[in-house]
Amino acid sequence: MKEFYRSVVIQEHTKIRRPRVLPKGGETVVRVGQEVSPIQVVARTTMATDFAIMSAVEKLGISPDELGEHLRVEKGASVEAGTVLASRKRLLGERQVVSPVDGIFFDVVNGRIAIQPTSDWLELRALVAGRVVSYVSNRGVIIETSGTLIQAAWGSGREGVGQLKIVANVPSAVLSPEHLNLDVTGQVLAIGTLNDLELFHRAEDLGVRGLIVGSTTAELCRASQASPLPLIVTDGVGGGGMSAPIFQLLQQADGRSVSLFGDYNAEAGQRPEIILPQAAALGVDAVTLKKTLEPGQRVRILGKTKTAQVGTVKHIYNRLQLTAVGMKVPGVDVELPDGQTMFVPTANLDVIA
Repeated sequence: MKEFYRSVVIQEHTKIRRPRVLPKGGETVVRVGQEVSPIQVVARTTMATDFAIMSAVEKLGISPDELGEHLRVEKGASVEAGTVLASRKRLLGERQVVSPVDGIFFDVVNGRIAIQPTSDWLELRALVAGRVVSYVSNRGVIIETSGTLIQAAWGSGREGVGQLKIVANVPSAVLSPEHLNLDVTGQVLAIGTLNDLELFHRAEDLGVRGLIVGSTTAELCRASQASPLPLIVTDGVGGGGMSAPIFQLLQQADGRSVSLFGDYNAEAGQRPEIILPQAAALGVDAVTLKKTLEPGQRVRILGKTKTAQVGTVKHIYNRLQLTAVGMKVPGVDVELPDGQTMFVPTANLDVIA
């Protein structure tokens, strides 16, 4: 029985083509064949000046009635991106709400701060170092680079770039306050597990550029979607840490530039991606994904049992198998690194390309 599966690319040396596309038509400001840096603008367009809305009370951990005493800017004042709008002292330092755009402090409603942008230009940056290989109509470009590509399990929808910093030397490590006492401003931090919302907000306040974690909580996933700080979860929700192959690749790239693309659409098969450009990988062809499961393929186990573990497919069942909960499902036998073999439903597998 040919069973289709979800695939995940985890490649140390590969060619990577990354689209950078505006939400609507605009103008491209680079040419085909041009080398670009991560912070370089590649396209831009005019946008309606929608208000930037921030839930200040949620970020500060206060009630709407208390917000007034924590404001640092008066209504009607001009602010720049990064201006502190409100702040509150906490045990782990000061928690801040900053403006994401240049604009006017417009109003406070039900604990939310509204900023009216003063610029109607949306500039799209490359976010990854590489070469422009083609245009996407009048909406953007395709950038080609080479290096390490890691497709993750979940992303907050945000993008970012910075220097990768591994903050613990084992994939099971949990982010702690001590990890954030280091010089982390401007860094993209990688750790096995993040399970403390307070530490996520602390990372925001310290100017961390992004977080790569093996596993996290559902609460943190929800909270991160309202934050400008990119969060990439490589393995899933829970406490399983980070799978060894991904952790090893990140360790090897410690100190290098890393680009985070947090868009995630399970129905469309779109995965969040971690890209680590490396000039030495030029000329290596991109991996070709197979469409069916085969013995000998490396797989990552999802779900609560043995989550984040990586093994090898030993046997594929041609008939549905009865599980412990009484359901019949398609599945395979997977051999784990310790030699143990276990049955895993194909719905709980990612095949590593």
